Amino acid sequence: MRARTRKNTRFVITLFSAVLLLLLLVMASASAAEGPAVMITDYTVEPGVLMPGDTGTITITIENMDILSSETEIKTSQDLLTTTTTVATVSAEIDSIRLSSTTRDIEWRSEGYKRTEYYNVGTLGPGESMKIVIPIKAAAYAHDGTYFPEVYIEVDNGKNVRFPVRVKVDSSSVEILEKDIPSEISLSESKEIAIVVANNRPNPVSGVDVRVKSESDGLEFMPERIFIGDLEAYGKKEMNFILQTQTFKESLIGNKEFSFEVAYKNGDNEHHSAFTSSVLVKSTADVRLILVNAPEFVFEGDIARIDFDVANGMAKDIKAVSVVPAIEGLRILPSEYFIGDMEVGDVFSASFDVYTSDLSLGETTIPFTVVFKDVDTDKQYEMQGYEVHVEVREPQKSELPSPGLLGALVVILLLVAVVVGVRIKRRRGRREKK
Repeated sequence: MRARTRKNTRFVITLFSAVLLLLLLVMASASAAEGPAVMITDYTVEPGVLMPGDTGTITITIENMDILSSETEIKTSQDLLTTTTTVATVSAEIDSIRLSSTTRDIEWRSEGYKRTEYYNVGTLGPGESMKIVIPIKAAAYAHDGTYFPEVYIEVDNGKNVRFPVRVKVDSSSVEILEKDIPSEISLSESKEIAIVVANNRPNPVSGVDVRVKSESDGLEFMPERIFIGDLEAYGKKEMNFILQTQTFKESLIGNKEFSFEVAYKNGDNEHHSAFTSSVLVKSTADVRLILVNAPEFVFEGDIARIDFDVANGMAKDIKAVSVVPAIEGLRILPSEYFIGDMEVGDVFSASFDVYTSDLSLGETTIPFTVVFKDVDTDKQYEMQGYEVHVEVREPQKSELPSPGLLGALVVILLLVAVVVGVRIKRRRGRREKK
């Protein structure tokens, strides 16, 4: 009876051991089938928000989350069940990485031989991580919105990974806005222009560079370029330029167009925006040279005196004002009449002596110019002020004796008259005595 009981007990133990062994084998097999746990622990998209047609990158961090793995060995004897656990490391073998999307708005940017995925990426040990950069491109027709392309990681000895990445597309741009642009300007004026550069995008941009240019000759801007650099999301920057005319030519009068262009980068993608405006160039306010006195004619060898008034008709002060004869080979004194600073509405005189001994007979045109500087920009202007016409005539020849000879004759006649008078008186005296 006792022997039968012992046999039954051994049978139960053996059966229990077999069942336990089977369960452990199944668990160990399942553990081996799962393999290492690979996860995407972090990602970044650059630029933060793409514009339609932009290229960028998705940088993902892949990590093997397994630190240790265990392997259990089970041994049985006639009466005992023993287990042995061996601890070992398991590396993750990553076969390929690609990008999957239901639309073509965000795609893997093909380069070189048009690769659209990474093959044989490498092996990750337990707890190790790596960064992978995926080149992407937003289609030119992509609409504004948020897209979720999936990063697909194929693991040879573990579970494959699918991870959606958020990519935003926004077509907003950097614009130039008018703040203060004058509607008109005189030929001899300089005025300030104020504009605003506005970043309408939800992400910062870099390399912001503003240039101004004119299709019309004669308009000048100072400076011609302003570099801003970085501009934060929805940020604004005000800039000032000086607009002035280069010459006093009548051909410059009229409506003249000019434009501002801003270049900027969204990530590595360069973009441009432009703004066009115009200004009416007039000649109503300037520095005038007014003729006060000039001879109609002068005899050869004489000196012709010419007098001017110089009037500042501009809406601002000017400096270093001078009047200069614009002719060579003629003696004119002074060679330059310097006035200096002139306030708004000032009038000063300027006089010149023209020596005609070097002039030919007939009419000669002598041009005079006015030179001055802008008090704000220190730019020098030169404008033709007035042309004086001087006629040189030959001295007239007279048949009358010269003044010297005439004087001598008068003296002689007076002496003769005196002598005659004396003689007449003497004769009368003698007759009265007789």
